[in-house]
Amino acid sequence: MTKNHETTAELRYSAFPCRICGGGLCMMRVCAGRDAIPQHGLIMCDECEAIWTSPDPESRHVYPDAESAACPICQNPLFGDEVRFASQNDLEQLGWAGAIDPTLTMEVDR
Repeated sequence: MTKNHETTAELRYSAFPCRICGGGLCMMRVCAGRDAIPQHGLIMCDECEAIWTSPDPESRHVYPDAESAACPICQNPLFGDEVRFASQNDLEQLGWAGAIDPTLTMEVDR
């Protein structure tokens, strides 16, 4: 008998390769606050940590403070509970789903 196994993977969406460092993927994240409802999106390089507040790679980018990395919009900790990798549903709610580069989407184990 074959058992159904619950998937332990999730998708991580990227918008573009990093034009700043040239080596990272710009991962799509969402600030959701305590209620888990997406408030706004961020694009963050997984190598140099450059942050865009728009899915446009030509828009202005910023870097988080090394001592206390925070969202440049709401100041929530970038690596806290309120900021997470964006789901497809999150990106649709934010109107950013069209910015996903499917060739850069990764599947990762949870």
